[in-house]
Amino acid sequence: MAKSIGILGLGRFGRMVYDHLRHRNPRIWTRTEARLEGLVGASTFENAVACDIVILSVPISAMEETCRRIAPLLRPGQTVLDVCSVKVGPIRVMQECLPQFVQILGTHPLFGPDSGKEGIAGLKIALCPVRIDLALLARIRQELEGLGLRVLEVSPEEHDRQAARTQAIFHLLARAMSRLGWGDDEIATPGPDAFFRQVTTLQNDSFQLFVDMQRDNPFAAAYRREFIEALASLDRELGG
Repeated sequence: MAKSIGILGLGRFGRMVYDHLRHRNPRIWTRTEARLEGLVGASTFENAVACDIVILSVPISAMEETCRRIAPLLRPGQTVLDVCSVKVGPIRVMQECLPQFVQILGTHPLFGPDSGKEGIAGLKIALCPVRIDLALLARIRQELEGLGLRVLEVSPEEHDRQAARTQAIFHLLARAMSRLGWGDDEIATPGPDAFFRQVTTLQNDSFQLFVDMQRDNPFAAAYRREFIEALASLDRELGG
């Protein structure tokens, strides 16, 4: 029997998760009830949490509150997974707040509503197994690969270390460009033109997501300072 799926949260990313899992008839809940209007599978909080697999599509800053709220409603045999862009902190919260009898899987789809709008086949998703039966993990991996995703298994620490050098820095650049108002000039060669198009799509993400990935990634601050120092060093070398 196929496992039932509940999704908590219907922001931009939660809606994308719902759209790609619609063939599995997920139950979906969000605080803003108006977002549920007309959606097949719109559910109460309790019914969504009762599913075999519960997907937490909530901001990093809301993880602890959400985990504490669902904990009394969970039963043995369920699996809880998150989709946060940072892994060490959210996984620690799930381990501390959720009962020992539920399985936990950390995930990070390495794409978003903009980068995945033309389809997700060929894109990547990171899995951080925490406490999960190997057979179930294999089934989840198989289903993700069935969607065309490239699955990467990694520890939470290594995930955050790499993400701090890639995603966090790229979002830092995007926010800086946005504040400067740079990127829409006609005089641009193909390389910068493509770069600025990517920067523009990141500016569609919420500022809270940017803050969370910078503050909650334990490696982000150090790599951010290293990056800024490298820029300052280059500036000093150029002089003037």
